[in-house]
Amino acid sequence: MNKSEINKCPYCGSSNIGIGYHLGNGQLFVDPYAYHSKSQSSEIETYLCKDCGCIIMQKVKRPEIFDNINNVRNLELFDYFEENGFLLMNEHPTLPSIESLGYNMQNLVYLIENHQIFYTKAFGKRPIYLSIKCYQLLKQIKNIKPLSEDNKLVYNELSKFEYADKSDIRKRLEMDTKTFNKAFEFLLENLYITACAGKKLNANWYSYLYCTIDTFNKNINGLHFNGDCKAALWNIVKKTMDKESFEILCK
Repeated sequence: MNKSEINKCPYCGSSNIGIGYHLGNGQLFVDPYAYHSKSQSSEIETYLCKDCGCIIMQKVKRPEIFDNINNVRNLELFDYFEENGFLLMNEHPTLPSIESLGYNMQNLVYLIENHQIFYTKAFGKRPIYLSIKCYQLLKQIKNIKPLSEDNKLVYNELSKFEYADKSDIRKRLEMDTKTFNKAFEFLLENLYITACAGKKLNANWYSYLYCTIDTFNKNINGLHFNGDCKAALWNIVKKTMDKESFEILCK
């Protein structure tokens, strides 16, 4: 829409329409800190009624330079993980979750597919997402239980693929649903497998595709740390996690 298309003020009905610009050539920048040069900003045009003074519309002259909102939200979520270390999937009385912060499955899947966060059920069998550093520290301190024969069957079958759908693995093994689900949950709880991609089910929801830890670790940098891993992990998550919850995570 341009000036010629704005024929009437929606507030007073006047057709005396004007256009103006922000004082000092105020512009809208691509990033919140205006790190970029002027080429990464755009003038803002303001359409107004010259009779009543109401602002009818504002628009930037170069909309093509700005990021898609989903990309911005993905970066915001990644920064949150880097700063705080974890988020739960569902609402929790005391701990932060994806839902409580207003993010969605699309944001999560983006970070998972780019190997920027780690999905597990290591927190009292509840779904939790960890930053890569937190995952690597937790792996050093958590009491990982050994595999049973059923667990080995599921793990070995999944290891044949770069990633796979949970239901496809069960069908290939011809294992009954209850036994398979128990083994699969064990592997998620004990850091043997994780989500590494998403399969879109509808506009707002995905199912996960899974891989083994060996496959996942090939796509991330190794942890170079020689200190107290538990203390280092606590130092990251303590801003938003209480000590009792921390011990559940590490158990």
